[in-house]
Amino acid sequence: MPREAESVLAGLLEERETTPACAMCSSDADFFLYEPERVRKFVCWEHVSPYAAAVDEPGEGRPTAVRL
Repeated sequence: MPREAESVLAGLLEERETTPACAMCSSDADFFLYEPERVRKFVCWEHVSPYAAAVDEPGEGRPTAVRL
């Protein structure tokens, strides 16, 4: 799934004119959380949780967090 997440991220970044912001606060995003048909959002390093997301590698039952 990391390739799928990276592909979705690339498409979203192409559409943007500004740096993505964290969905939880006003900081610039550091990660893109992705799980097919469930999660698709940008978050900063403070709001990505290794318990909730699989950072840089696929995790069963958790969204993939791709570093920006």
